[in-house]
Amino acid sequence: MNKKHLLLPLIGTLLASAAADGPTFRLAQELLNEKSYDLSAVEFRRFAMETEQPAEQAAAYLYSSYAYLQSGESGNAGEMLDRAEDTGGGAPYQTEHSLLSAETAQSKHDNGAAFYFYDLLAEPDQAEDVQTFARRRAAALHLNAGNIAASRLQLERSPADETRSLQALEVYANGKDKSPVTGGLWGLIPGAGYWYSGEIANGFRNLILNSLFIFGMVHTASEDQWGAFAAISFFEITWYSGSIYGGVDSAQRYNKDRLNTASQAIESDMSYRPEPEIVVPIFKLNIEF
Repeated sequence: MNKKHLLLPLIGTLLASAAADGPTFRLAQELLNEKSYDLSAVEFRRFAMETEQPAEQAAAYLYSSYAYLQSGESGNAGEMLDRAEDTGGGAPYQTEHSLLSAETAQSKHDNGAAFYFYDLLAEPDQAEDVQTFARRRAAALHLNAGNIAASRLQLERSPADETRSLQALEVYANGKDKSPVTGGLWGLIPGAGYWYSGEIANGFRNLILNSLFIFGMVHTASEDQWGAFAAISFFEITWYSGSIYGGVDSAQRYNKDRLNTASQAIESDMSYRPEPEIVVPIFKLNIEF
């Protein structure tokens, strides 16, 4: 069962401008709730230009940044974060701004910037759930970068009970990757490259296809059907080379799946999203575990 936590309680009361009750904001919110993220991002940008309230502008740009991030447009998401900061009205939303900045940097594969913002979110003055989110995200990011020790340290510093995450990390650390080179060498024997990485069905499929074509080559050669022999040989070369490349690819898939399994266990299906019942442009994020 999902457990929702508000990232940053609203301090004080923020009066809505006339624009907040207008169609632009309502349309942007409806599109966001319908997960039409690209269209929602545009409408929030439009609203930010309609209102004259700095805090509302900041909130609208943060909504737009979130929507752009969900639609995979990290470049535009970063631009919206810059605009939110430039309004001068983003003081109530520093935690949300840091979280979106970290997620945007990660989507751009800028690990240095992502770690910087996750460190800000993991400070003791942040809410416990914010710290937990940041520690787990940073741990998974370190793991994907190949730094198991740093990943373990992040989890050990988390305020939450990370027993399961640490166990998943230890399982990964004690396991072994498959060697793509070894997989390719085993692939010289049709099917064996796949078997090396545990892809039993693919291995038998490859063995059967290669066996059929080899049988066809032998049969056509014995019958002096050299035209058919040449055609079958051409296809067999393709299947045989596929056995070698398949051994390489299956090893890489094995390693990627092993890493993804550990990363997902560490993050524990975390997610975040704006509060869906907002009626005036005040930006709030909920974390879900």
